[in-house]
Amino acid sequence: MSFVPEMSQLRGLTFEAASLFGMPNLGAVYLREDMSATSMETARCACCGTSSSHGWSVHHEPPRSKGTFLLCTEWGRFVLLPALIVLCGSGTTGCHGKRHNGQLRIRWEWDLDEYAEKWWSGWILSHFCAPHSPRLFELGRYVFEMDGKSWEVRL
Repeated sequence: MSFVPEMSQLRGLTFEAASLFGMPNLGAVYLREDMSATSMETARCACCGTSSSHGWSVHHEPPRSKGTFLLCTEWGRFVLLPALIVLCGSGTTGCHGKRHNGQLRIRWEWDLDEYAEKWWSGWILSHFCAPHSPRLFELGRYVFEMDGKSWEVRL
């Protein structure tokens, strides 16, 4: 994929971080818009698929410390939250620990540049689906990378 939005639209974030705001949640949902409460819908790690004895936790991607992202477009202004992803372990163990220490990378890829352009223009959010909708998997997928391997994750 080659589409990248204007730097001004990224609001000081890297393209990789900004691209994850509003993407579909994997196994969890927000209970409140202020990001203070989440709920797991599954007890299976989105990365390795295990029902781990380490337990599970909800990971914010990008980290919750980045706050929300305001996407300003010709189709409107959209406040986007980080994607929620259920991972095994805690922030220091399991796949969740690997994400926090940089061993595991997670990114969103659109199937076509046209979809990326429609996302960044606000068209998808105003005409197709709301942020975090599973319908986004009709247009793209997560890519997980670890130990020199990569794999796609779709619902």
